[in-house]
Amino acid sequence: MTFRFDVSGRRWQAVPSPALSRHHKDWLTRGGALTRHLSALGRVSVRVVAERVMPADADQCRAIGVPLRTPMWARDVILLVDDEPVVVAHSVTPLAYSRSVWQAMRRLRTRPLADLLYHDRTVTRSALVSSPLGPRHLLHGRARHDARDPIVGGCPRVRLWARRSVFLRHGAPLLVTEAFLPRFWRRLQSVQSVHGEHVRD
Repeated sequence: MTFRFDVSGRRWQAVPSPALSRHHKDWLTRGGALTRHLSALGRVSVRVVAERVMPADADQCRAIGVPLRTPMWARDVILLVDDEPVVVAHSVTPLAYSRSVWQAMRRLRTRPLADLLYHDRTVTRSALVSSPLGPRHLLHGRARHDARDPIVGGCPRVRLWARRSVFLRHGAPLLVTEAFLPRFWRRLQSVQSVHGEHVRD
């Protein structure tokens, strides 16, 4: 099967909005494993929220080039720093590839996806793109109901800044979307005030 990718889609941008702070721009465009970067802020752990089969929506179809409602294997997790939820993430690949090229994704349990992506030279990554997510997005719901972020819960219309990219292994795509919770930006600000500068490893 041949895939035609459009990871940017309609709302996702390769260059973050000029109106964002430099810290927002920094974290939305950092390469490498997000969990490794988060470890500079504290102890990182992964909470698995759901692993299931779901149909691809229109945005995912454009991003990885599959027909609408193609069966996908999806994994939703919350990333925590010192037991505080800071990021909600959603990863999807066509169901057939979750049983072949990306089958290790089904056995991760509470290990981060980075364990698969950054220790395999056959894996390549697209450019990172970013977008604010509104209340209709799946990850916005995860932030409200699973991560229980008080700002998102108290103001359901607040937008979450997120980033995404496509990983390829032997031609098989894996779309990874990561949304930063308001808690993350508060924690980052707190760490910066202690160290006098933004944290970067």
